[in-house]
Amino acid sequence: MSDGVEHILIYLGRQSAHVPAIQIIVGFLLAHPNRLRFVRHVSDQGALAMAISAHRRIEIPMAPWQGYIRGVPVPDPFTWIEASRGLGHEEVQIRISTDDPRLLTMLEPLMKEDQEKTERVQIQDRVKHLRQEVDQVLDIYNELRHLMAVDTERQTELSQFLGMAEGEMHHLGSELNALKDRLGEASS
Repeated sequence: MSDGVEHILIYLGRQSAHVPAIQIIVGFLLAHPNRLRFVRHVSDQGALAMAISAHRRIEIPMAPWQGYIRGVPVPDPFTWIEASRGLGHEEVQIRISTDDPRLLTMLEPLMKEDQEKTERVQIQDRVKHLRQEVDQVLDIYNELRHLMAVDTERQTELSQFLGMAEGEMHHLGSELNALKDRLGEASS
């Protein structure tokens, strides 16, 4: 992966020779290619991120480079580099906006890998959340069964709630199984 990253950075540096901010950042990033992750969208979760605009044919009214440290914009590459050193070996998210077909072709495999990882993490988070919901519904179900054994006057009302809890457990279980199947397919 490091070779592909270095290849992209060198190409980006050559294509952006007229943009000093990009030249400075490319030099810094070439020293740390294993820390880089090319993304379609910069997330708030990473400590270090940047957006690079490397357009050749169209003029877009935006800065050619914008850095972020813990979500806070840092418009100067020297300040960003200095501040990033204090964060050790944190991953650097890089979003590249470009109209260069060659650069897009080089970026696509790396961004596809990142997107697959992101989707897998999202599915795992949803599975965890569903398990918590199933536990909560199961607690409610058990409490309703206990109440039905104790309160004979409210049997019809409690049996309706019990049916709702059973339906919710069935729905959550189906969604949980579907997500587990997707995780199994993704790891194959």
